[in-house]
This record gives sequence, C-alpha cells and structure tokens, in this order.
Amino acid sequence: MADPARTFARALEQLRPGGLIAVTEMDFLPRYLPEDPGVGRPGLEARLHAATNTQPPHEWTEQLRAAGFSLEERRPVEIRLDRTEAGPSLNAYAQGALAKLRSHATDVLEADDLTALDVLLDETRPHGVAHRDDLRVRTTRTTWIARRP
Repeated sequence: MADPARTFARALEQLRPGGLIAVTEMDFLPRYLPEDPGVGRPGLEARLHAATNTQPPHEWTEQLRAAGFSLEERRPVEIRLDRTEAGPSLNAYAQGALAKLRSHATDVLEADDLTALDVLLDETRPHGVAHRDDLRVRTTRTTWIARRP
C-alpha cells in the first residue's frame, strides 16, 4: 500500500459500526528447496533469502488502531505444502520465483552459491528445479482482523 493511513481511514468510513476488516500480509517469500538440494552447500535457499530480503515484515497493528479500528485478532498462518498438495505448477512457480531472486543476488551472494543457483535454474540439468519432485512450499502469512467500533 502506498498510503496505509489513507487506505485504512477510507476502509473505516466504508464499514458499518461493528464491521470487520481483514488484512493479510506475507511474512517472507516462500521457500521451495530442501535444505540440501544436492548442488552446492546445504542452506543455499536460506542464504539467498537472507541476502535479498532486506525489508522487515509488515506489522499493521498500530496503523489499524491509528485509523480507528479495534484489533480483534492477529493470526499467523503457517503454509506447508508438498508437491501433491501444491499441484503440478509448483515446479514452474518455484523456477520463476527463484529466478527472480537470482536476478537480485548477483552482488550479494558468494560465487559458489551463484553457481549452484544457476545449476538449479538450468532446465536442462537433472537437479534443476523444473524437474525435481522434492519441492515444498514453505512460508507464513499473518492476518489482522479489526473491527469498526
């Protein structure tokens, strides 16, 4: 949101007294690879995320209260999906997400990690993300539920 204060104030105006608003925020980008992907050193994806994610997670509690809402609940939700639950597009989704992170990692990851990531993103390699059956979606979201008094 470009202007959270304005957005929440307008939402408050639109709700009837007692009405609810729910705001859901991604706490961190999803992770897909196993701890040891069989290429490079274990922990590659954790290092990639640590190097490229420089922003803290959003925290909307005070902004909602400042707009006039009463906070009912702040609920973290853990998402863990294996390949059968995530569906057949998991490989393509992971490939795209990791490729985007790779484009931001050139100056922040060590050379051996960049090389390992390039191997994982190479669709012609057997360890490539496009062909793996050991991918999982792992992330968390937080939902704030607030009420207009």
